[in-house]
Amino acid sequence: MMSYQPQLAGSYAILLYLGPSAVYYMETSSAELIGRVGNRFVVYANVETDLLGDDHPLMGLGRKGRDLEGLVLAKPMVIVEGKRFTLEFILEQPYDGFFKPLCIPPLGGSRWWVYKMYVMNELIDTYNEEHKIYVLEDTRIRVYDGEDGVVTPQWPMSYCKAALGVRFGLIRREEVPCCRENPRLWPSPVGKPMSIPGLGSLEGELPVVRRRFGYLKVGGWLAWHRVLGVLDDGRWVVVGDDGLYEAVFTPTVKNPLEEFGEVGYVKVLKPYEGDVDDVASPCGAPRLVACGEEGVEVGRAVLRRVRRVLDGAEVRGELFVGEFRCVESFIFPELVEAGVPARVIHDWPLADPCPHVLRAADGEPFGLFTPATQLPFYD
Repeated sequence: MMSYQPQLAGSYAILLYLGPSAVYYMETSSAELIGRVGNRFVVYANVETDLLGDDHPLMGLGRKGRDLEGLVLAKPMVIVEGKRFTLEFILEQPYDGFFKPLCIPPLGGSRWWVYKMYVMNELIDTYNEEHKIYVLEDTRIRVYDGEDGVVTPQWPMSYCKAALGVRFGLIRREEVPCCRENPRLWPSPVGKPMSIPGLGSLEGELPVVRRRFGYLKVGGWLAWHRVLGVLDDGRWVVVGDDGLYEAVFTPTVKNPLEEFGEVGYVKVLKPYEGDVDDVASPCGAPRLVACGEEGVEVGRAVLRRVRRVLDGAEVRGELFVGEFRCVESFIFPELVEAGVPARVIHDWPLADPCPHVLRAADGEPFGLFTPATQLPFYD
């Protein structure tokens, strides 16, 4: 019997780099970073049983075929090799408790986006010029070129530190090179905190409107795109034109989650001076889309793009593309039904989609824990 040894997230088990690609595979094990608990992180891991000893704590994960899958508590570890610093993880034990979801920023005003990466044969090099970020807007899909100053097309480490740091001038674009380690952008609490307080342009009270077949609105915006996330005390963090703002929701009806129309208001309290990584964004972002008024339109936008691509390749699109329909929610861009109730997505941040996302991802976390979609590429 093999004795228990801590599993290092390294070459013999799993090597995890933080960034839009979310995970680099080693052998047949993989993991996706989804949140944090104190000074630990939570990953969704898939591990081959023959990589573990019989008494290894990870043997307590759920089994899927020959592999083990589930949430795992992971300890960050910094590897120093000369002047090179690498952030890796030790996978400690299965985890089924509370965790803070990652901070996921909107890009170009939308929190529906996907990073397309090509997986090279033998994974010798997972980056090439074909890597792109696609932003899904209400009626169209566009390749994100960072025209508003947000980093593109790939950044490592904390999504919010990199994207929002560049957007609001705390980070120069040159500081976020592709595929390189940058300790300044490591997720908190490993990396240093980053604060992006607004300059005062956002103030007052914003009405909160709950819609029967659409996303919650805050002022004139969809909350999914404009509210960065929620703090531990329940306050909201809103993205302004000049930085981040702390706000508090006050209901004006007895039960905001049972009525439609204006159900309360958000009062902007002050610029948010805390760490961006302390903000919990909605589980499933940025690839989870709820069916409804906006969802149907964005699904149709995906199919319109598919038709244009097929037409350009002189392929008969009608053989592959039909009318878009969905029931509850789907993953962008594959349009795969996710099984997460549309209502809890529409109502965020009044409602929490995390328990539903975790149930839907049980045994198959497809697209729910990573902003990357992987396309195989062979020489």
